[in-house]
Amino acid sequence: MRKEYRIDVPEAEDIPQFVKVLDDLATGNNVFLVGGAGTGKTTLAEKISYSLFGRQENDGEELPYVIVNCNQWTSPIDLIGGQTIEGYKEGRLIRAWREGKILILEEMPKLDANTAGILNDALAKSAKDGAIIFNGKSEPVKKHPMFGCMATGNVLGKSLSSSYVGNNVQDASLLDRFSGCIYRIGFNEKLERHLVYPAVVDICLKLRKSILRYEGKGANDDDTEDIMTLRTMMNMQRTYELEMKRELGMVKKLPNGKTLKDALESYMNTMSQDKARKVAAEVNLEAFYNSYKGKAMKDVFQIEYKRRQG
Repeated sequence: MRKEYRIDVPEAEDIPQFVKVLDDLATGNNVFLVGGAGTGKTTLAEKISYSLFGRQENDGEELPYVIVNCNQWTSPIDLIGGQTIEGYKEGRLIRAWREGKILILEEMPKLDANTAGILNDALAKSAKDGAIIFNGKSEPVKKHPMFGCMATGNVLGKSLSSSYVGNNVQDASLLDRFSGCIYRIGFNEKLERHLVYPAVVDICLKLRKSILRYEGKGANDDDTEDIMTLRTMMNMQRTYELEMKRELGMVKKLPNGKTLKDALESYMNTMSQDKARKVAAEVNLEAFYNSYKGKAMKDVFQIEYKRRQG
């Protein structure tokens, strides 16, 4: 039997869809998380998998999910299994189906439509007790009652995307397996502020808002040229934490180590010169570079660092 949900995690309150997705999976519905690159769709799917089974994330036990990294080269063997030059390879759909894990189809719209069609039978039976599908040897495999499926994608897959050219148009019958359970995952400032150090999240949010203004986009539009995502913030955070620990003598200080300024400059260098110049001026990036290692901000870092250490 499935344990009670574990919802004593920040995401349960900070992401409105969190418990709704849990309810979908618990009742046998397939879930589709749609959002721009770097908005944390796969990370969210992993966290939900742990919560669904009442487990703590990274608890040292076997993962509660099986991931298929979908692309145009994903084959039926990857899903249901088949013969390879190294012998028979078990499909990941079959493993999740038999062992009672969550199947995470990462970037499902990137699948070739013919390969994606193999999913139709299984996903039509996600809510059916004891349902049978067949593996690459044409052997019947009985569904574990804990099986569930979450897909992620930059787009739904109803049409070709000008922004995400690697996606394919998917068959309507596959998309119908997720009907009523499709959730838009976008920017979530509350969650970002919970996960990212104050100095980093503050400047990153200012940059995002300035970029959106420059491009004439809305506050929740993640289809931009130079997006500031949660993933980008987390990358910068890791650099910032190491830099501050060196500054405070918590670890050995090395010459020419990477800094948060280096990370931000690298990010800004990917923009057009005009955009970078205007955005940097609007957020007063130079003033931030001159202040983020000051005493007041070091004190804020130490308080947050200690909180994170428990």
